[in-house]
Amino acid sequence: MTKFSCTMSSGSLLYYATLIAENEQQAREIAIAATQRGEPREWSVRAMEKDVEGPARSLSSGHRNN
Repeated sequence: MTKFSCTMSSGSLLYYATLIAENEQQAREIAIAATQRGEPREWSVRAMEKDVEGPARSLSSGHRNN
């Protein structure tokens, strides 16, 4: 598993999620579920740490003004 940081900009808001997933696609899906926003192609994903203990899950999420 890998720890990911995901972000998506929508208008003046920046949505974010930190999560553990098997790959970038799963990370996007978890970010959407955690924030209830966006489509997979709208989310930017960056690996933060490899070989993290599972299971796949959201660690934190939210939004703020850009």
